[in-house]
Amino acid sequence: MSIDFQNAEKSPEDVYTKDAVIETSVDDVVVGTKHTVRGLKPRHAQMMAIAGAIGTGLFVGTGSALKRAGPLGLLLGYVLYSGLIWTSYNAMCEMVTWLPVDGSFLHLAGRFVGPSFGFGMAWLYTYNNAVIVAAEATAVAGFVNYWNDSISNGVWCALFIVSCFLLNVFGVRIYGEGEFWLSSFKVFLVVCLMVFTVVTMCGGNPLHDAFGFRYWKNPGVFGDYLVKGPAGHFAGLFSIFVQAAFAFGGPDMIAIAAGEIQYPRRVIPSVTKRVIYRLIFFFVGGALCVGILVPHNDPILGTSQKGGGSSPFVIAATRLQIPVLPDIINATLLTSAWSVGLDCCYCATRSLYSLSLSGHAPKIFQRTWRGVPTASVIVICLVGCLSFMSLSNDSVVVFNWITNITGSGILLVIALLHFMYIRWHAALKAQGVDRSQLPFHKRGQIYLSWFACIAYVILLLTNGFYIFVPGHWDTPDFLFAYLAIPAFVVPFLGHKIYRACKGHTRLGLIPAHEIDLFSGKAEIDEEEKTYPELAEGKGAKFERWLWG
Repeated sequence: MSIDFQNAEKSPEDVYTKDAVIETSVDDVVVGTKHTVRGLKPRHAQMMAIAGAIGTGLFVGTGSALKRAGPLGLLLGYVLYSGLIWTSYNAMCEMVTWLPVDGSFLHLAGRFVGPSFGFGMAWLYTYNNAVIVAAEATAVAGFVNYWNDSISNGVWCALFIVSCFLLNVFGVRIYGEGEFWLSSFKVFLVVCLMVFTVVTMCGGNPLHDAFGFRYWKNPGVFGDYLVKGPAGHFAGLFSIFVQAAFAFGGPDMIAIAAGEIQYPRRVIPSVTKRVIYRLIFFFVGGALCVGILVPHNDPILGTSQKGGGSSPFVIAATRLQIPVLPDIINATLLTSAWSVGLDCCYCATRSLYSLSLSGHAPKIFQRTWRGVPTASVIVICLVGCLSFMSLSNDSVVVFNWITNITGSGILLVIALLHFMYIRWHAALKAQGVDRSQLPFHKRGQIYLSWFACIAYVILLLTNGFYIFVPGHWDTPDFLFAYLAIPAFVVPFLGHKIYRACKGHTRLGLIPAHEIDLFSGKAEIDEEEKTYPELAEGKGAKFERWLWG
């Protein structure tokens, strides 16, 4: 076993592991050779998490959400979900800071629960993110149509896919920079829209209308969803709770990059603490702004408009007769969709790389160039070409069926994540590992993870509740709500059957005292010794405070 580190005197971004061979296996889950590079800085990691969350769910989806629940229902739904997602970030952070290896939580799923569990979870995650790349390509084309629909959408889809390939294939540092700047636009937009809300509600608009919280009084703080009265208010609130889960995303964006983040045991906890509070600020603040700017009975809310025309912020700017702002918002929505697609392309390539390391995908996906699994990048970008199906009326239905699996995928992944944490916690206890000695831990997290796991299962099973109300059945919505379940169960059971046919006798959970907690840990402990001392000075301290 050998580990070759670059000279520690070089800049932090040049410190990485190379050819660290970890000769161990857990059943058929193998820890392979590390060829990726730790090139992601804290600011890259933070913007990756923000990029995966802040998107059309906040800028556009809040419009239909406001129509269903009203301003107070929208705000309460986002506040309640913020507490739930906070537990998920903490659970993930504990596990991946202990073992920030290539493949991250997808590799650890096979070690902490069982090979079939890891197989099913990794393939679900890979499919989910790969198809989102195609979906975001069509979204980019849609936002361009706001200004010009004379050019074929295929041109914009092609440009998007090529950009994802180029930014991902030439090194993780280039990807990190591209994601950082694309994400910066949407963060800047959220802040500007909050300022816009305060100014306009106080009368700073062409109509000189100081409307304040007028729309909270008329038409009211709650909407009636599906039925009238208190039952309709509750249905609206619950629908926001579900919608928030799709809008917020999950902690996977940070976790999947654990093997490529510089100083992971210091940076990941620091980034996690910052990003979750910033996401809560953006989403809760954004929900409050939407409820102030537009009445929940506005006829345009929830309808399909060209480009970003469905955004409540665009609707508000139009109502107040503010020129140019709708174009600015649409432009930022365009960069937002581009950013989310780029992020999902990265996640899908690393999850496919993880599958290969674990022996669940062809070995060609382990091959890297400049520290990037290039074969994985090529395949995911080819999957992105499914977006061209949306250009044909004959194939658009098939494309919608393909993308519908991504609907509740994030809910299922986070539920599985908490189950992973429960098994990992049991292993720590069974093997006498003191949690207080972990790089990161939260008191009482095991109880929070039990609660969160049950909550996410309930959300998964009920996220399409409205389609079972008489007169509201919709087959595409049913697929969007529940197709992720068989997308996990089928490969999970298929892998179990395959293992049984191969003569494996242990097909259930790995016993807690046998869970592999330590393979790869010694190499990471040794790697930490090569890190340079933290730079002093006000500038360096401010940067650490800002980014982690």
